[in-house]
Amino acid sequence: MWHYERSIDADAAPSAVWARYTDVATWPEWNAGMEKMEISGPFASGSTGVITSAQQGPAAFTLVNVVDGVGFTQETKIDEHVTLRSHCKVVAGPNGGSTITHRTELDGPGSDEMGAAIGQFLSGGIDEGLDALAKAAG
Repeated sequence: MWHYERSIDADAAPSAVWARYTDVATWPEWNAGMEKMEISGPFASGSTGVITSAQQGPAAFTLVNVVDGVGFTQETKIDEHVTLRSHCKVVAGPNGGSTITHRTELDGPGSDEMGAAIGQFLSGGIDEGLDALAKAAG
């Protein structure tokens, strides 16, 4: 399994960050690589949608493990063997703010090799995206 993870402390309250997560139409405002994010149904486990990026075009995803106000996982099948998972979590942080963590992973047979090939692309926007999310929420 390949993965990349980063956490930051933000001035925004966890509820403000969570509000940004659940308003998927605003994701392109804080995720520079994203053109559009659409979801069918509520922001809840089992809901599906399409994420569109400039470099990769549209990709179907499923929300899993949604814990209201805390975190969620977004899953996308890369091929018949490898799944891309993006884990996003927000908890109370220092001084009334929050700690935001994003983890991206590839799982399944061949995921280490795929991570070596495309991991830099997958993780390239996480740092900037976290900083922009913190700013947008705060």
